[in-house]
Amino acid sequence: MTEYLTDEGLKFLIPRYFKNKSELLNEAVKLILRSNQSIRVELAINLYLREKASLAKAAEVAGVTTPEFKEILAEKGYKRVVEGDPIEKIDLKIKEVFG
Repeated sequence: MTEYLTDEGLKFLIPRYFKNKSELLNEAVKLILRSNQSIRVELAINLYLREKASLAKAAEVAGVTTPEFKEILAEKGYKRVVEGDPIEKIDLKIKEVFG
C-alpha cells in the first residue's frame, strides 16, 4: 500500500507542483532536515568527517554553534580534524622571523 501511495503521490505532485522527480526529492530532503534535528546533526558529522564541510559549516548544517558542534563530536567519540601547516613550514617561518 505504501509503495502504491508513493507512486500515486509522485504522479500527482509532478508536474503540478514540481518540474521533475529530482526537484521533488530536493524539497523532500530539505523538509526532512528542517524537521529532524538528529538527522541534521548526523548529516553534519558525516560531511565533516568526509571533509566535505569545515567545522563551522558542519555546525551550521547541524543548526548549532561551532563550540556546540565540537562538544557533539567529542560526546560521540569523534576526534576533530585540526588543519595546520606542516612542521617544516612552521620551522621555516620561525627562522625567518627570529633568524
